[in-house]
Amino acid sequence: MSDETITVDVIGLRCPIPVHRARKAIRENPQGTTIRLTGDDPESLHDIPTLLKRLGLQPPEITEMDRGWEFVIIT
Repeated sequence: MSDETITVDVIGLRCPIPVHRARKAIRENPQGTTIRLTGDDPESLHDIPTLLKRLGLQPPEITEMDRGWEFVIIT
């Protein structure tokens, strides 16, 4: 179990890149890591929660920001 937090910035990147980067961060970090993914692709509002569901993870906490959204993912 980890208590590490990492940030993944996908601002300006479009589908499918945000999902690929999220999947890579999940795969490369230990269970319990918090991933803060920031992005501005509206498709991510659907794609990131769908990815997490497929991986058996909890839905992300999503916060709207000035330039998009922050997805908080717990691995």
